[in-house]
Amino acid sequence: MMAHSSAMVSIYAMDSITDKMSAYFLNRFCENPGKKMATVDDAYVRSWEGYAATYSEEEAFQLLKTCYPQLNFPIQEGINKTQDYIDVVLKGKSFPGSGVNTRLLTKPEDVRFTLHESIAGKVPVLTVADDEDFVKIVQCLLYKNNPTPVPHSMGALLLNGINNWDRIKALKTKWQQNHPSASWSQEFSQNILPNPGLYKDKLIILSAKPYSAISADFLGLTEADWMSQSLTLRLEHECTHLYTLRRYGCASNNLHDELVADYIGISNTIGFYSKEWMLAFMGLEGYPAYRQGGRLENYVNHANLPLEDFRQLLPVIKCAIENIARFDAEAGKIHSAADQVARMDTLCTTDLLDIASPMGSGLLSKKYKDLYGKAV
Repeated sequence: MMAHSSAMVSIYAMDSITDKMSAYFLNRFCENPGKKMATVDDAYVRSWEGYAATYSEEEAFQLLKTCYPQLNFPIQEGINKTQDYIDVVLKGKSFPGSGVNTRLLTKPEDVRFTLHESIAGKVPVLTVADDEDFVKIVQCLLYKNNPTPVPHSMGALLLNGINNWDRIKALKTKWQQNHPSASWSQEFSQNILPNPGLYKDKLIILSAKPYSAISADFLGLTEADWMSQSLTLRLEHECTHLYTLRRYGCASNNLHDELVADYIGISNTIGFYSKEWMLAFMGLEGYPAYRQGGRLENYVNHANLPLEDFRQLLPVIKCAIENIARFDAEAGKIHSAADQVARMDTLCTTDLLDIASPMGSGLLSKKYKDLYGKAV
């Protein structure tokens, strides 16, 4: 059995924690401090600045199909194993004369992109107005055009390291102009492939649907207000993942990550952290009952936790949310970038089980004061 946080004893008996649960609660932000990203490669941002100057808003999806040729293929089981897909998407070859789907989306004209200045630097952001089109784009870019189900409560994602074939072809053209008789294949293998920053993008994709599939009525908001706030929430949430990726080399599909990202998302959207919103987002508004379809299940399915382990997660997450709310009430409104960074670092470097423990809010407050004091 793996080592346990000292706070774990206050929640469970030691023998009630399974190996799978111990592994799930491991703090991945602190697991490999040597993996921290000391520098940021902004080559992809410069490329997207060029795109923004070249392409109109109405041409956003046409640009995407140029950068990511998988968006020219249909959603079809096993299509990523066909020779056409392998040649075009994995090898960068020209499209075959037939068999390419040029009408993947219902409303391609409603796809927009912008460069957003986040806490972690500039990042290209795609906003997809149509819900079905959002699902198709996710299936193309995340699931290799396979019809893998996308949870209804999932409304955004951060893609970290997706091949941009437009950038690769631009590198090839420039290199061949200076080396007309040399081998591009050799250059690519030796000098391009080992440097993914030259050809891989980071990309945030946002849907326009209600956040976490929660209705405006449930929160007592108008539809217009909730749609606007949902978009802000998603953007702030994903930018927090971008920050942890750059700061800690980690942005995973884990409840610790999600609690941090939603803390910033909620706080920067409405000015404070609402535990009622957070419990609803996770499907715990009726605790101790869990509402099927809540986002909590999105972050544990990949861990293959037994049902009993899943049930044990519920009080942990509820306690963590309540302690984060107490911490936020004491800290007050986020009022600067340095303040936001200190809060993100506080939550990241505190183990989830420590956050959920009876002394959790106190631990967060003490660490935050230490970090923010140093920051200012």
